[in-house]
Amino acid sequence: MSGCSCEKGKIHNMEVSECEKAFFGDSIAVLMLNKPQNGYHISFIHSKQLNLMHFERGDSICQYCAIHKLPFELRNYEEDSIGVFNVDIDFPILKLDTLGGSKDAPDMFFMDMNFDDEEEFVVKHEGYNRFYYACFDLVKGNWESSCPGILESTNTPPYNNIVSGIVEQPSYTVFDYNEKTIYVYETMGCCSFYETWAKYYEGDMYGTEAKVKVYKKVHHDRRADGTEHVETYKLINDTLTLVE
Repeated sequence: MSGCSCEKGKIHNMEVSECEKAFFGDSIAVLMLNKPQNGYHISFIHSKQLNLMHFERGDSICQYCAIHKLPFELRNYEEDSIGVFNVDIDFPILKLDTLGGSKDAPDMFFMDMNFDDEEEFVVKHEGYNRFYYACFDLVKGNWESSCPGILESTNTPPYNNIVSGIVEQPSYTVFDYNEKTIYVYETMGCCSFYETWAKYYEGDMYGTEAKVKVYKKVHHDRRADGTEHVETYKLINDTLTLVE
């Protein structure tokens, strides 16, 4: 039987491909932030194939999040950087009422997106003529994650569609921290727009988890004859149901 034999920590007769060497060895850059951000020690793990952020906090929080690309301030490390680097970058802690238009947020920031008094880490990424926002719940995690060891962004509505857009085809998201509600307005092409309303529901003594849920959606579609077709969905028995 051919292959490798291991003895006292040594590996014999193993041929390592160029691809394996590139992924595990000679093309990784680790960028460590000099200052904690919102109580977290943060580092980036960067290769040509992968961008990970690592968050550590003293109360046993240790999370890895996959992101699309490095922040703009660190783009000079994207090409052929190998090794460990100390870097300076600040991620603001925000409490915005609106994402969209002149109130667009930076590419990465902390913000309480689900009204639990803990800031999620939010990453803006490009869609078609608009921006979407991935919300990473660093404290509670994401039990629906399909990738062990990697924290996925919250993918339940409305967090699978937090959006802002351009003036010509406006899309925006509004947060009301007093009422604990979220409103999402998204233009879909030239003739349609969708509205989504969500609010915070308290937990109860029977184990129901406190969470933000969508309780109403309205789809507006203008047809070729000039008429408007409207569908209204409301939360009935914990299920969004077409009611009109």
